[in-house]
Amino acid sequence: MTHLFDLDITLWDTFDKRGNSIWAKQLVAPYKVYGNMIVDDVFSKCILRKGVQKYLIHLREKNHQVGFVSVGGYFGMEYSKQPSIRALELFGILKYFNSICVLEYKTYNKAHSISKIKDKVIFYDDTPKNFEAVKHLTNVTCVDSLNIKDWSHLIGKKYD
Repeated sequence: MTHLFDLDITLWDTFDKRGNSIWAKQLVAPYKVYGNMIVDDVFSKCILRKGVQKYLIHLREKNHQVGFVSVGGYFGMEYSKQPSIRALELFGILKYFNSICVLEYKTYNKAHSISKIKDKVIFYDDTPKNFEAVKHLTNVTCVDSLNIKDWSHLIGKKYD
């Protein structure tokens, strides 16, 4: 089984110094890490959602394929320097992703990547239009990340 995650508002939440929601691609290096929170040079914060690391570890221990498909890419920036990739590294979770890893600009169609996977797919996202775009794919189950308060509560549930 393949588990595919969106990043922004799914695995983490990012806020500017005033508390307004922003994309992780808006983070400005250098970064400081305080446990499950990254603070950037202009005091924006990226906060890993509760239980994410534990859930990713569980999925890998169960030999699932784990990947991400995100439209939170900073246009024209080298992949390894993308703030979202840096966040995955700084949170220590990039190593759990062993499948498709797509970080594109906001105009990218996520369904394009997802439709290439023939395995059963669990797709975690926060945007209804992305669910609508893949509803015709019989091998895809969509999970609304907005309803997940603690990712570790999914361990041992129907997505194993």
